[in-house]
Amino acid sequence: MRQFKTNYQNMKKYILSILFLILLSQIPVLGQGVAISGLYTHGSYYKYQNALGYEIAYTLPIKQKSRLGFSFSQSFNNTYYEYVFESDADGRDYYRKVNPKNQRLVLSADFTVRILNKEKDQIFVGPAIGLNFFITNESVDERTANESAYDHYNSSGLEAVRGGISLLLEYDRSVFSNYASLFIATRPEAIFFSRSGLMGSADPFMVGNLNFNLGIRFHLNREKKE
Repeated sequence: MRQFKTNYQNMKKYILSILFLILLSQIPVLGQGVAISGLYTHGSYYKYQNALGYEIAYTLPIKQKSRLGFSFSQSFNNTYYEYVFESDADGRDYYRKVNPKNQRLVLSADFTVRILNKEKDQIFVGPAIGLNFFITNESVDERTANESAYDHYNSSGLEAVRGGISLLLEYDRSVFSNYASLFIATRPEAIFFSRSGLMGSADPFMVGNLNFNLGIRFHLNREKKE
């Protein structure tokens, strides 16, 4: 019942996000775009280290060579991991083996400047900020370092909500008579994660990610080339 409620709440968030993007796409602004892409993230935090997912984004030109972007992404990490840590509660070392089905949801905004503008090719670069929702669903086997028997338990729920900063670099290639473009993007990212005073925590102070996107952007009321 709890899992059903969680899935329902997540689905509601996704539907509201998609409806919001559709609403934005109806605003008659020259050069706006809606993008859908696949997402791969390699990060330093083992719980979300190698994740696959998707991203939905909306871009709005605000000057002749710059634009503002808003996006929602969801990525999934199912990569097995294990680690040893010292508990602050009893001072003993613990060994954990984890099978995760973790997720990261991100709401982000970016400001990019066009540094290349050819007939079909464009490159954008600029800073971005994001709000990250880390959701865990893990099957855990744990034992103390001097014992052989494992205790098993499941861990699930919202682990953390953290802000982050990144640098977006995107290359666009126009297709379909300039009404759409294929794009590839990379975004190195730093997320401030540390939670002070948490007993037995193995959380890092900062999480570093390298994100890659490959997708298609639909241009609504396509702007003329300068």
